[in-house]
Amino acid sequence: MMVPFPPWEPDRADYSPGASPVITNALPARDGWRPLPDLTTFTDALPSACKGAVKVRNKAGEFRIIAGTETGLYELNTSDYSWTDLSGTSAPYNVPSGDVWSFELFGSYLIATNLGDPVQYFDIDVGSTFADLPGSPPRARYATTAGEFLVLAHLADQPNRIHLSALGDASGWTIGVDGSDAQTFPDGEEIMGVIGAEAGAVIIQRTKIRRLNIAQAGDYSFTTQVVNPDRGAISPRSIAQIGPGQFFYYSSDGFCLGAEGRMIGAERVDRWFQSTFDSTRIGEIKSVADPFNKIVWTQAEDPTGTKFLVGYNWQLDRWCHADNNVSEMVVLTTPGVTWDGLANLYTTIDEVNLPFDDALFTGGAPRFAAFDTDNKLGFFTGSARAATLETADIEMSPGSLSFLREARVYTDATDFTLKAGTADYHGQALTWSSAVTPYSSTRTCHFRSTGRTHRFRMEVAAGVEWNHVTGLEATANRAGKR
Repeated sequence: MMVPFPPWEPDRADYSPGASPVITNALPARDGWRPLPDLTTFTDALPSACKGAVKVRNKAGEFRIIAGTETGLYELNTSDYSWTDLSGTSAPYNVPSGDVWSFELFGSYLIATNLGDPVQYFDIDVGSTFADLPGSPPRARYATTAGEFLVLAHLADQPNRIHLSALGDASGWTIGVDGSDAQTFPDGEEIMGVIGAEAGAVIIQRTKIRRLNIAQAGDYSFTTQVVNPDRGAISPRSIAQIGPGQFFYYSSDGFCLGAEGRMIGAERVDRWFQSTFDSTRIGEIKSVADPFNKIVWTQAEDPTGTKFLVGYNWQLDRWCHADNNVSEMVVLTTPGVTWDGLANLYTTIDEVNLPFDDALFTGGAPRFAAFDTDNKLGFFTGSARAATLETADIEMSPGSLSFLREARVYTDATDFTLKAGTADYHGQALTWSSAVTPYSSTRTCHFRSTGRTHRFRMEVAAGVEWNHVTGLEATANRAGKR
């Protein structure tokens, strides 16, 4: 019988044939699963942990990668992969614990803000260092663009307040002059994030979601309206934009999509996530949208301090799980590597473990990136991570015990092992067989196990080349009733 490796949905019953309780380090595919590449670092280490990073493109068409730490702002040197200090006169900075840099490109100015420091700006075309943004803007946690206004949100002294700059002028902050204005929200609690949207912005609070609309006429530069009065984000860094006005976030009742609050984790991963992550560190949950794989990755920690990732593929409406441990996730543009630049990454040509058409070498593509625990930047372009895939618990002979003889996996992986777990009744703990290697000529795994239910576990070692796995064909005989 055909047994699929179904979508990972650990909240569902183990006996549901359409859900798997365990899939680790594999990416959803339309017809199964594919490998999860490992992180390949290629830069020097930042002086300390990354607190936010961004990619920008200047008018000369050059991509620049900027990263912030608790005390400084740096640019990646794409010749030798070192970090150049761009910190301004207000450095060393003082990013508060739990806060990070928020970056926003406004014209040719890269705006960088956090609650502990004056708002910074950097001219991406001609600038050499950051400087305090003129006009005495308020210190704020978030920055975004709405129409031709720069918006600062969650102000240091008023976390439920937004302040708009003058029209087209990031240095104008006097209320009533050239459209500059501000608003304090009386309900919804603190602002947890703000993202740009068509003709305005979306303001995500702890218990409400509002829309900021740029006014076309009248005495006010903008208006606001509540678009979701019952749901907001309880973890600020869980908010990840995946398209114009469309975003992902973690709410008090689970993972949601969009201002309408569509519940995308209910009866699939929400209960598992709530029981797995350390609820005392809820403010440290962070999400990043990988535009290449169409996956929002969310990182959290369990009570032992071990970090893990859950991913939501918004195109396939599928979830996945990984055991990566990284310090900061970002989406950056690959800088490209010249032949001379290879010497900075590899000692000899034999050490190059990526194809030369890989995104790391070609450059220019937006990719999911991360800083590792040594504060080095890398892209997820390496060899496949060790993967584990399990089926649901199935009855191969309904109403009877089954004697399992063999199984053949539908995959192009040539190096893997397969285990069979058996139980004599529903609810009994599984007894697992030894790991079986497929027979070389037929790719069949041979077993001798009897039970009412069977579950299969496929394990692929790190570094093994494979492209897909869909399921397996199991052969069993009815073995009577008990």
